Amino acid sequence: MLDVNALTHVITRKGKEPLNVLDQVGFVVPGGHLLALIGPTASGKTTLLRILAGLAEPKEGTMSLKGRDLVSRPLHPNELGWVTSHDDCLHAHLTVRESLMSALMLRGKGLSRDQIVSKVSHILVVVGLENIASEHVSTLALAQRRRLKLGLALVSDPVLVLCDDFTHGLDVRSEREMEALLRLVAADSPGRIVIHATDSLANLAAYDTVVVLHEGFVAYHGPAKALPHYFTVPTYDEVYSRLAKRPAQRWGDSWIRHRDSYYAAFKLGVTGEELAAAEEDTTDADRTVVMKQQEAEQEQKTASEEDARPVLPLPGLLAQATHLMKRRWSLMRRVSREWMTHVGLMVGTPVIAWLLVQPNLKHFQPGAETWAAAYTTSMIYLVMITLILFMSLRLASREFAGSKSVIERERIGGVRPAAALLAALLFVLPISLMQSFWMGIFMELVSQGLPGQGGARLLLPALSGIAFASLCLGISANSANAGRAHSACLTLLGINVLFSGALLGFPRLLGHLVNPFITAHYGWSGILDTLKDDKLFPALTTFVRTWFATPDIAAGMLLLHFVIGVVLAWIGLRRREA
Repeated sequence: MLDVNALTHVITRKGKEPLNVLDQVGFVVPGGHLLALIGPTASGKTTLLRILAGLAEPKEGTMSLKGRDLVSRPLHPNELGWVTSHDDCLHAHLTVRESLMSALMLRGKGLSRDQIVSKVSHILVVVGLENIASEHVSTLALAQRRRLKLGLALVSDPVLVLCDDFTHGLDVRSEREMEALLRLVAADSPGRIVIHATDSLANLAAYDTVVVLHEGFVAYHGPAKALPHYFTVPTYDEVYSRLAKRPAQRWGDSWIRHRDSYYAAFKLGVTGEELAAAEEDTTDADRTVVMKQQEAEQEQKTASEEDARPVLPLPGLLAQATHLMKRRWSLMRRVSREWMTHVGLMVGTPVIAWLLVQPNLKHFQPGAETWAAAYTTSMIYLVMITLILFMSLRLASREFAGSKSVIERERIGGVRPAAALLAALLFVLPISLMQSFWMGIFMELVSQGLPGQGGARLLLPALSGIAFASLCLGISANSANAGRAHSACLTLLGINVLFSGALLGFPRLLGHLVNPFITAHYGWSGILDTLKDDKLFPALTTFVRTWFATPDIAAGMLLLHFVIGVVLAWIGLRRREA
């Protein structure tokens, strides 16, 4: 039994009074139960679900499941099935079967291939997707996507399934089918509780009981058939308008006064022995509810051994990261636009760099003026670094921000933030290194050898690329969406070009204050510092007043930028949705 008692949740607001989202919320739910959590918009339904899931902490109150305190000991990720309200939490280019197999591989340790296939086949049957298991998610209708979201939540045999707006936006027929599906899910595993938070008042009879929330207060909990009587309205559709006619606290106080009598009348929250003792006193109208409660209690007793089985353990960090990395590479191969973009950048960007510097390559010929050769050298390395940073931006800026809902769903399901970060690095860094090294080799070939040490000419641009890619990953993980992440990364790129000190140098003191934050500065200045013994160096220091970092310092600072980006990304991935 799930027992929620006097839950209170308060949101502190800067410059405003604290907002009570939930106030003394309490109800009980037996195993094998399907509960509808209804109420007008902003009544606290989603907040209550997040508290039950352990994603938010209540200010006061208790909640327990099978005698276990969920406040001090939240559910293991595999004991919880979370069905998010977001419809973009699916990978569009995976098939239905692949989506379920991927979810199970991320949540189940030590499962054989046959076990995974068997489990996924069972879920496909339960959610009614066995006939379209080979279809890509992008081709599914809305109702089918909802079924798949539910299937993803069921891969670990959760004891508590929480659905947020599962039927929102569906037509009447599909909504009824989804509610029937939720009932099937509740009955599919002994002791499982399914709670659906919804604004809809249609087909409430499909649920065992209904909790009505109004501005954070419980206004009613009981069978749907008693709703019109309790609120003195002729139909379900008028419940919300009736709620609006009285303050929410008055509804809450009224329910507290009537709760015990309603619980006694409908035999809610009592044991099987109490039900048996009270059965003779029940009316015919109540007997159906009593029988349902008895059946649920009997199922729990007969399946006690099965219900006590150990929770499916989560895979280790490396196992999760390896699967996520393989899946990411597979998705890129399937999306032709993505891999063609990276190939196009790898081929086209060096050509653009060559076109920009080609007219000035003549200044490297014998007899050319020293200052012209020095200026050309500086500009070549600045163009190279700038284009490498742009390729890193294009590669990493949307990596996390473009799949926020997927990441949140998988994180709730037990995927470690460190695993998601490691998988992203193993995808982004090889591509960034290939792009950077190819840029350096191409420019060496077309210029027939650039000034400076060969090792620094290849290493520092590559380090610049991975450092900026890491910073973009950090921005992406902390951005609300892909558009904002891309915009922020473009701004950072512009700052790098302007403040790198290559176009117009800062005064030395100001340069020492600004340049440590500029990735591009270390990419080009570390290379130019290797020219100290070359005749070009005096000319370089004449028109470029910025201090040049030594190659060692440049490499160290670029690695520091890389670490900063990784830390920012890890912080962003650990942050929960509001």
